[in-house]
Amino acid sequence: MAMGEQRRNGRRPDATDQTILSALAKDARTGITEIAALANVSRATAYNRIKRLTDEGVIRGYSVVTDHSKMGLGVTALVLISGSQPDWRANREILSSYPEIEYCWYVVGSADIVLLVRVANTNQLRDLILTRLQSLPGVTSTQTLTVIDEVVHRPVVEPGDTE
Repeated sequence: MAMGEQRRNGRRPDATDQTILSALAKDARTGITEIAALANVSRATAYNRIKRLTDEGVIRGYSVVTDHSKMGLGVTALVLISGSQPDWRANREILSSYPEIEYCWYVVGSADIVLLVRVANTNQLRDLILTRLQSLPGVTSTQTLTVIDEVVHRPVVEPGDTE
């Protein structure tokens, strides 16, 4: 395997990459000149690092972080769904179409799917769960955890030492 191929397929971000990622996580609009200064590298190096991180799939995109309550979405909940295994592939597309779902994870454990949902009020949450989610093929039960305070939200989690 060539050196470049090894770097593309399994290289973890180094300290310079982490500095760049942290700057972009705080504000994705940060200019290349400022990123270069923070990382103590040239503008060209910063640009090439960002391009490489993007090409390798480390950076998958840029987004806006919103205050959900100011957007009228005052209720956040985790919904745990359990059911029969053959139906989960069919439900992927249905779940992806629900705009209230911010995240959907298929998991191993006491539930099969975990959803992070955001809605305006408990009436909308009730309708989502009782009308739409519980009527999906194979769903046998749901459990809802209502969020009362969001304490930590990190757009980038830096890996700890693995040694």
